[in-house]
Amino acid sequence: MTTLSDILHPETLKNYCRDEMTPKERLRAALYLQKIDRIPLAQPLQTGTVELMQACGSFWPKAHREADSMARLAYAAHSIIGFESVRVPFDLNVESEALGCTLDYVTGPGNGIDVQPSVRLTPVNAKEHLARLSIPDPSKTGRMPAVIQAVQMLGDAIKKVGNEIPIFAATVAPFTLAGQIRGVDKFMRDLIKDPAFAHELLEKCYQTCLIYAKALVAAGADTLVLIDPTASPDLVSPKYYGEFAKLYTRRITEQLNVPTILHICGNSQMILSQMAEVSNGVSVDSQVDMQHLKQVLGNKAAAVGNIDVNSTLLFGSKTEIEQCVVERIKAGTDILTTACGIAPRTPSRNLIVMVQAGKKYGQKQA
Repeated sequence: MTTLSDILHPETLKNYCRDEMTPKERLRAALYLQKIDRIPLAQPLQTGTVELMQACGSFWPKAHREADSMARLAYAAHSIIGFESVRVPFDLNVESEALGCTLDYVTGPGNGIDVQPSVRLTPVNAKEHLARLSIPDPSKTGRMPAVIQAVQMLGDAIKKVGNEIPIFAATVAPFTLAGQIRGVDKFMRDLIKDPAFAHELLEKCYQTCLIYAKALVAAGADTLVLIDPTASPDLVSPKYYGEFAKLYTRRITEQLNVPTILHICGNSQMILSQMAEVSNGVSVDSQVDMQHLKQVLGNKAAAVGNIDVNSTLLFGSKTEIEQCVVERIKAGTDILTTACGIAPRTPSRNLIVMVQAGKKYGQKQA
């Protein structure tokens, strides 16, 4: 069986010998808006693809559940594609499962190889059900221990080859977690009809996300990525974002001793300034103009993104990918990465083109 050690390639260090900074130094400097030698090519969003699974011998749904398989697939995004980072996990349901959601793991053709787990049953169908939920123990509950162990394994593997790349660990933000365990439609009605209950629900989600985030950082995560798709202005107004979503996410980031990146899907243009108040990096979908994002953020947060994952990376040509990379660099992105999680059927060659173009055109002038 292929092990994590089998895909650690020391020769990848050659890619860094011409650089002034290590990938870890470069990412951290970019997130704190400090001087860098070139654009970081880190990937804070979902990295699992079918071709990478085939290359490293680690497949979904097993790689969603087991630490070794998760770590091997995560490292393949670096050793094969060249992303200057590794990232776990590959889905957004670790916390919701730990709080009692029932997930579907194997759906669609191919025994779930290209499908992320989804919530099938929610535990808070009535308001009185909330009292039954206890804050999970990250060392014991659900898949949390597997993700924590995968972070530790990646840290050990990276040290063995002296390859100083950052480890991203991702959690959902409390607002999205509340929608998962309550059901998005019910939760949206709660915001209007029973805001007190919505805050009670969010408080429990906040406590869950915080204790899990701290465990991931303690395991070796260099940067914490908070994913909050339910907080998109496509679903909730900027007013409610500030009152309900931003409040709890910022309480988490203020208590972590590592930099953070906040990603919100869809057209987040109306809440960009609020997102900048939450984290070191603001990651946006392809619907947001990068130049506008830079103007809004100013010196408050780093702009992260935003190569389109469908029309450009999944279906685009080499020329189209390179053109998109150049456009994002010229627009001022601080970290060149994707606009959302990578589609599982994305060809590796397209992702490699993206990375190579970033190295070619992302040099900073002295």
